[in-house]
Amino acid sequence: MTSTAREANGRELCERLSVAFANHIDRRDYPAVLDLFAEDAVLDRIGTVIRGKSALAAWLKSRPDDVVTRHICSNFDIVQTGPTAAEGRTYFTFYKAAATADVGEIDGPAAVGEYHDSFILTAQGWKILKRKIIVIFQRRTA
Repeated sequence: MTSTAREANGRELCERLSVAFANHIDRRDYPAVLDLFAEDAVLDRIGTVIRGKSALAAWLKSRPDDVVTRHICSNFDIVQTGPTAAEGRTYFTFYKAAATADVGEIDGPAAVGEYHDSFILTAQGWKILKRKIIVIFQRRTA
């Protein structure tokens, strides 16, 4: 495989991590979410910094059960910065609704923002090393 092909493959695999994060967190498949992260991963969730997989597991467990979420990812911009490292930015649109109805009612997205990511190639494949969640737009509250 040429270096150009390896870089394209690395970018695609890192893009898949962002999509998998959205799908797994929305399905509440928290073991699968944790598997996307490196052991010493850092998640900066709008200023709240969560370090390591055990802290990530505790944060995931604390998510409310009475809310349904959907994270829609787009505008992937991932650059492989070395053989085992990549940096990326992904836009997201975040929806949430009460889990009490068959179909959740919303007035639009709760937020639109960006994931700023650092990825690392480990023996288990590409993982998220750092993720910073930045909110660009947020729905007004009444």
